[in-house]
Order: sequence, then structure tokens, then C-alpha cells
Amino acid sequence: MKKTLKKMIALLLVLTVILGGCKAAANDKEMVKTGGKTYTIGITQYMEHPSLDEARQGLIDELTEQGVNININYVNAQGDSSNNQIISEKFVKDKVDLIYAISTLSAQAAKNSTKNTDIPVLFSAVTDPVYSEIIRAHDEIQNITGVTDKVEAVEVLKLAKEMREDAKTAGIIYNTGESNSQVQVEEVIKAAEVLDMTVEAVGISSMNDIPQAVYTLSKKSDLLYIISDNMVAASIDLIANLAIDNNILTLSTIESQAADGILMANGLSYYNLGRQAGEMAKKILTGQADIKDIYVEQPSGLKKTVNVKTMEALGLSKDNKAFEGAVFIE
Repeated sequence: MKKTLKKMIALLLVLTVILGGCKAAANDKEMVKTGGKTYTIGITQYMEHPSLDEARQGLIDELTEQGVNININYVNAQGDSSNNQIISEKFVKDKVDLIYAISTLSAQAAKNSTKNTDIPVLFSAVTDPVYSEIIRAHDEIQNITGVTDKVEAVEVLKLAKEMREDAKTAGIIYNTGESNSQVQVEEVIKAAEVLDMTVEAVGISSMNDIPQAVYTLSKKSDLLYIISDNMVAASIDLIANLAIDNNILTLSTIESQAADGILMANGLSYYNLGRQAGEMAKKILTGQADIKDIYVEQPSGLKKTVNVKTMEALGLSKDNKAFEGAVFIE
């Protein structure tokens, strides 16, 4: 009963935002007055989280700096996948000039909703758009393209081996309901084989499963490999603390997660992903290029970030080989 009530509340929140009566939505409206035509962009985002929020802000900032007049209609699905379709269908009904979908589930819904329209769709925070059936191929585009958040798993695992030479097993927590997460697990397994490592993966269906998942993996693994997973990201502080308690390394491909307590991120900036998507959006909106000619892009500007408190709690020092060239944060 509680679960049903929670879902109904989430749906009502989304419908309220869509109908224009939500104060939060009004606060997210951005009008850039620089002359010329104003373009309406519908932004559909799976849930509130710093990384996804950064991807949204990056696009807005890029278009603003490029002098493109934009009217932003931002709606959040509140972490409920069933809301994604409602949001995208409303954007189609409103005939927005472009849909920006942040997350795999949001992008899948946007694709389905725009099949019989000429509304272009951009995505970010999607690891493998081909596997998730968002596109056919990175260079075979119809009405949807964007920027992936894929980082090569083998590079992250190499850092784990540099930290602790005896590291043999990587543990992964993933959401069983998200295809984006499942494909990442498969990629880490393949990368681990190259380095003579193994992978232990524990699937979860809710955030309540996380403490047990960390405990289970701490008994079988030398490190936690944090994949790009919305459910995991929403609980990253908890995971970081539990990992310290269980003396297990944590590595991520998301730059901002080092500030959340993860030991080291060798990763990307979701804000920069948004900026990349913003460059694409300008070309599409202003007619500089047809969306079919804009191929999917990979993230740029990876960097290492180390959390000093976590490092010290795990008995490591700044002299560790894996930390060479890293930015250290308190």
C-alpha cells in the first residue's frame, strides 16, 4: 500500500510540473534575451542527482554563452521510470523545438515518443546507446543523438592494481532494472579478464538493498568499481562510508563522486557532457547541421581526483603510484 501511494504521489508531482503549476519548474525556466528566435527545449531527467543536474546545467550554459535564445521546460521523473513516457509525450504535444534526455531511461522514452515526429532528441548520461536500442550505431543517426558517459573499464582497473598489487577481484553494485547498468557490468568483466582479474556483481532493485550488497562484496572483493548507475549514484555517500567501514577500495568513472567520499575517480565531468550536448543543440536548432549528420560523441577531458580523507582511512598515501597526476581534495 505504501509503495502504491508513493508511486501515485510521484506521478502527481510530474503531472503538476507538466501542467505548469509547480514552483520548482518555474524556477528552472531560463529565458535568454539576445535577439532573434527563441527555441523551446524540453528537458526530461530521470531523477535529481548532482551529476545529472550538472549535465542539464552544462547544456543551458553552453547555449547561453553561444547566444542562443532558449526557453527551458525542465521536468524531473522523480526516479520513477513510468513517468518518463508521460513527460516526453507532453513535450511532443507541446511541439518543443528539441528534447534533451538525461539518462538512458529518459532517452528511451523520448525516442519512443518522437517516432512519428520531426522533433530532434539529444541525450547525455547514457553509457551504451546502441545496446540500449536508442540508436542503431554511433554514426547512423535518425532523430536522436548525443554524448555518452562511457569510460574504458580497463583503465580504471589498472589503477586498482597500481594501488594494491594483490587486487584480484572487483565488486560491482548495479540496478537490475537498468540496461545501461547491465552493459557496464559486462564490459568490466571483459576488461578484468585482460588484467587477470575477476568480477563479483550484486544486483539491487531498491536503495534499501545497498548496505547488504556492500557487505557481501566486501567479503569477496578487493575493490568496489562504481559504475554509472542512477540508483547507485543516489546513494553514493552511503556506499562510500560503508566501503571505508569494510576497508575496501572504491573507484569511479564520475569525477564528482570523489567529493562524495569515493576514494578515487578517474572520470568525466557531467557538466562538460552537457556543454558538448549544448554545442550539438546549437547546430540543430539554428540549422547549421541536420541531426542525421551529427554523430554520437564520447566524453572528453578525463582526470583523476582523490579524496584525501578516504585515502587516509584506507591506509594509503599520496605517494601511491596510482595517484600520480591526481587532484587531491579534502
